[in-house]
Amino acid sequence: MKIKAKKTICLILSAFLIAASLTACASKPAKWNGKTIYTHVLLGIDETDLFQYVGSVDYVFVGKVLEADHTITEENDKSTYGIHVEKNIKGQLIHDIRCSKHGGLLEDGTLLLYESDRIRDTGLPEVGKTYIFMAYAQPDGSLLLSEFYGNTEYTEESLAQFENYHQNQIVSERERFVSKYDACA
Repeated sequence: MKIKAKKTICLILSAFLIAASLTACASKPAKWNGKTIYTHVLLGIDETDLFQYVGSVDYVFVGKVLEADHTITEENDKSTYGIHVEKNIKGQLIHDIRCSKHGGLLEDGTLLLYESDRIRDTGLPEVGKTYIFMAYAQPDGSLLLSEFYGNTEYTEESLAQFENYHQNQIVSERERFVSKYDACA
């Protein structure tokens, strides 16, 4: 019985050491190293005209960022977010959603953002802050945050502006989908 107990303890200890070594080797979230690179995109709308931009997206909402993973790879250029929806402006999303956004931190800490001929993305949403978001529903039901204006901080003034953009939106013709987070789906 003592031999069996010693073997069991050795197996548990070995498993613990293997798990600890794997955890130590796991990649840690990157921290910004002060460098930013931009990927150029072309949109089918004038991205500086927020009446057109709001007309192009499927959802506009006020949300608080609960969690964020800004680490991206060459295979996956999207950061991910857990967001609590506080107010729907366009579309009807449930309260707690997950979404992604092109851009983020590469493994070496370089920040990858998007730019067009007219505008540059100004940064990524931060945990704990409340923003006005625009998002596209994807064919699989997921949500993709807009290329630009992804960190428009919520104020009463910015809310009034986006409500005006929505009321006077210029709807663009494109294939549209419904999010799995849509309250009406």
